[in-house]
Amino acid sequence: MTGINFSKKPKLRNPFLLVAWPGMGEVAFKAARFLVEKLAAEEFANINSGDFFYLTGSVVKDGIIDIPDLPYNKFYFWKNKTGKNDLIIFLSNAQPDLARSHEYCQRILSIASAFDIKTVICFAAMPIPIDHTQEPSVWFTATDQKIKEDLIKYNMKFMSEGQISGMNGLFLGVAKNMNLSGFCLLSEIPIYTIQIENPKASYVILETLSRILGITIDLNELKDQANSVEEQINQLVDYLKTGGGQPPPIAEEELSKTIP
Repeated sequence: MTGINFSKKPKLRNPFLLVAWPGMGEVAFKAARFLVEKLAAEEFANINSGDFFYLTGSVVKDGIIDIPDLPYNKFYFWKNKTGKNDLIIFLSNAQPDLARSHEYCQRILSIASAFDIKTVICFAAMPIPIDHTQEPSVWFTATDQKIKEDLIKYNMKFMSEGQISGMNGLFLGVAKNMNLSGFCLLSEIPIYTIQIENPKASYVILETLSRILGITIDLNELKDQANSVEEQINQLVDYLKTGGGQPPPIAEEELSKTIP
């Protein structure tokens, strides 16, 4: 298969393809990476980073300049012993330049025919005016009426109009043009936290996905992380309300991340 390097070729049963990369609140990337770890999914293929990414600078550590690694683009598989659908997870720690995004999506989706993939899944964040202490809702949108009707029973909110920007929206569009079905799960996040890692949003997405796919995922660790981040934000809000008379309770780098 052109452009994909295989370390092995597993035999899978009717797998779904789930894709994720960094974005607002790191919601999708964190959820997919957590899923890989908890399912003990096994890496089996990758896309050559040099085909889609290039270096834009250097890194400095201990006063020494070095060349950073290019982003990774890895495929993992998980065999579902209790259900009828296995899972392929594609995970990248960066998004490509917009000029190469369409080709990048096609490269990822070229794996579909080799594994008889019929359905693709992606995650996204939905910034709205809610408080960080609120339980976020999960929305969904689908590429066709059948999937829409199948997902309505899971008590999610349906995104009937609007736009999914960036790679998530483009990926589903490209998949649909290749006659694949798909859906996107979107978790609400507070508008003022789009640059703060949001494990609470990742948690509700994975909880919803586990019900849709009928799989068991231990989410306790993710829930603990969500509680910890919420407490840190509470402390920061209290600090800002008091006018900043004392040093901030947490360092900025602990909360803020650069989101592509």
